[in-house]
Amino acid sequence: MTSSITHKIAVVLAVLVALVAFTSIAQAGSSKPAGMTKAEYRALVLRSQALNEKYRLGEWKNVPRGMTAAEYHALMARSEGLNKKYGLGTWSTASSNRVTTVATNGFSWGAFGIGAAAAFGLILLAGGLVAGTRHTRQSARVRTS
Repeated sequence: MTSSITHKIAVVLAVLVALVAFTSIAQAGSSKPAGMTKAEYRALVLRSQALNEKYRLGEWKNVPRGMTAAEYHALMARSEGLNKKYGLGTWSTASSNRVTTVATNGFSWGAFGIGAAAAFGLILLAGGLVAGTRHTRQSARVRTS
């Protein structure tokens, strides 16, 4: 009895999740905001494209100033073709001159741990040396009174 209730709850939740997903997809399909005319929407799109070009966003991300997006894409296609023809860049066949770089995200905790352990070891060593030298330097004092 308990498993059938649990099963029914799971089915209802799955249906709700599916409905939410489908409605969000349907809303994303019609990207024009509600209550906006075609002319207003077209003006918004043109303004957005102009701002993307000005601030180098979207398709303008890597495009140098003074060059159109089409010119940049043509230059990149030409460069890729020449690299392929002459075996340069990613088309290079020589595997001996490849350099592998590892990108790290965030703080290197492994290196921190090694450094902290080394520092702790040095502190223990120095403390032992200080304690050892003080113990051997203390000589028996003779009191004369």
